[in-house]
Amino acid sequence: MGDTLTHLSHREEVSKLFYSVANILKPSGLFVMTYRDLAANELVGLDRFLPVRSDETRIMTCFLEYEGPDTVVVNDLIYVRSHNGQWGLNKSAYRKLRLAITWVRDELAAAGMSITYQRSDSMVVLAAQKS
Repeated sequence: MGDTLTHLSHREEVSKLFYSVANILKPSGLFVMTYRDLAANELVGLDRFLPVRSDETRIMTCFLEYEGPDTVVVNDLIYVRSHNGQWGLNKSAYRKLRLAITWVRDELAAAGMSITYQRSDSMVVLAAQKS
């Protein structure tokens, strides 16, 4: 599961997802997830502006607006070059959950899974095995 986890609307949905995954997995089955860690360090000022990706035809940037301990609004600014060389701006905004890795680990354990692999920098990578 990629960075989808933080797009769920509430922590309760995350917990329900973990229980559903645990119910579907065979014994010793693995659930692997990655998500952007928006809980660890709240960015301030200009540090809230993050380059995402760019090439000859597209420049993708986002900036973060922290709403509190549980959510952040991600504002995307995407410049796209047309066939005639003109640049156009596309904008969007959406809410994401801020999920601390300790909370995720606890919820996975409550659902009957144990962590077999963990890496955390700006992206969290977890592998959880059904007990």
